[in-house]
Amino acid sequence: MTFTFTVTPADWGRIAPELILVVMTLILMLVDLVLPHEGEKRTKHSGPANFAILPVVALLGLAGALAATIVLFVSGDQHRAFNEMVGSDWGTLFAYLIILSASALGVLFSPPYLKRLNLVHQGEYYALLLFATVGMMLMAAATSFITVFLGLEMLSLALYILCSFVARRKASQESGMKYFLLSSFASAILLYGVALTYGATGSTSFIGVANFVNTTLAHSAAGARPILLIIAMGLLIVGFAFKISAVPFQAWTPDVYQGAPAPVTAFMSVGTKAAALIAFARVFGFIFDPARADWVPVVWAIAVLTIVGGNLMALVQSNVKRLLAYSSVAHAGYLLIGIVVGKTLGASAILFYLLCYTFLNLGAFGVVSMLEHVDNSGSNASDLRGLWYRRPLLAGLLAFFLLALAGFPPMAGFAAKYYLFYAALVGGHPELLIIGVLASVLGMYYYLRIIAGMFMEQAAAPAVATASAGGSGSAPASSARGSARTKASARTVSGGLATAVAVKPVSGKLAKVNEPATVEIEESQATGLNAFAWVGLALAALGTLAMGTVLPFWLVNLAQMAAQTMLK
Repeated sequence: MTFTFTVTPADWGRIAPELILVVMTLILMLVDLVLPHEGEKRTKHSGPANFAILPVVALLGLAGALAATIVLFVSGDQHRAFNEMVGSDWGTLFAYLIILSASALGVLFSPPYLKRLNLVHQGEYYALLLFATVGMMLMAAATSFITVFLGLEMLSLALYILCSFVARRKASQESGMKYFLLSSFASAILLYGVALTYGATGSTSFIGVANFVNTTLAHSAAGARPILLIIAMGLLIVGFAFKISAVPFQAWTPDVYQGAPAPVTAFMSVGTKAAALIAFARVFGFIFDPARADWVPVVWAIAVLTIVGGNLMALVQSNVKRLLAYSSVAHAGYLLIGIVVGKTLGASAILFYLLCYTFLNLGAFGVVSMLEHVDNSGSNASDLRGLWYRRPLLAGLLAFFLLALAGFPPMAGFAAKYYLFYAALVGGHPELLIIGVLASVLGMYYYLRIIAGMFMEQAAAPAVATASAGGSGSAPASSARGSARTKASARTVSGGLATAVAVKPVSGKLAKVNEPATVEIEESQATGLNAFAWVGLALAALGTLAMGTVLPFWLVNLAQMAAQTMLK
């Protein structure tokens, strides 16, 4: 057996977005080395004193990759690069837009979060975020099973570390360990599926496997099909289902999402799902389409279980990060409808849904990142109760994104679900349309419950209120305790170790005890780096609104053209 591998300059041009990101990641690490550090000398526990320069460098790299993607859209040849291993078709470039948008918003939400938690290792953080982005792009662009696995491992290795990045938080360490262990099993299963596919077909290239399937399986009876290939398809489904958090492979999702830093959770909730789903659609909608009778019933069952199970499990959640995790599970079920429908219609529905989902889901997690404390609190239903009276803009934005996730018009969530359910109906699966609509109605309850708590309930009064209301004799002591607690909180915030949130006063005495200190604390937080997060929230809100009103018709046509090239 002979193998000839040739590389041309055009091949490098076809992966220009990935090359730009890799180069900018190396430059970012060099910048991290030369930046002035806090303190008199550098140690492994110190980091750059400036929290704004490195995210700007990361954003420049993402902007360069986005510009290269647009250039390839306009003047690219859409040929596969590096011996048929990496695609540069419109489907791949559309996936790049999704992943780069998710990465950019994740970077924007990070600076105030890192400063507030005093996480000094910024260079490593942004470098890992960009390397994870490159891995996601490679997985979405893969036209060979080898590239699929390469991209999967590249994004996974970076996310293992990012999930456990808050070293002093046990929940973060647990998050990284759970993701590492369970993801390792899933990767091994996926790799075993790839090995069996190679054993059955003699090729790891999508083109080679597709030729084998078309010539061997398309005209044979179901019972005569190679059992090795049937097993391989089953293992591949399990591997992809884990990465997109499909039931029954979703057990890792709520714990990992809750324990990981909120900006990392926001990024991986969209980026990983986009990369895995596009690879899933390419493999089963393109390669194994002639064998639909063998795998569609399995994917259909997983889709129904994921839609129903994700929404039911979200009903009982009191933590917003866990609620959004199970919401992400349910949305993965909706996206699996596109896999079942298959071909151009199903793939275009997946691409359009993912682009809409990027802005509305990252927007919701972006608000959570601004509310999260150093001890991982701040996102429980009790913490959000009465948020409208304390931080009305954040409460309004969170309500906006939750309504979009629920599918209310005119936000992007409605347009995305409408086109996906339309694809299910036209593609011959009206039962998935009915199940999806009923599950969406069920899902509205847990989104509206959080919104009702923010706008219609008062925040729980702190312990000092009970003491000060007990009588004149106890007022001085309680006031002194409240003052000491407030001073300690102020010191913690100034050191970047926690977040304090003002509580809407419920009595005159409480107002006198708490108002001056809490106003001073909030003003100390609302400076400098919060501008990054507000820009990210503004972009997410604009994207959510625009793709639900003025852009859906144009974007749907673009997604259809992209799907046609992806499935060739």
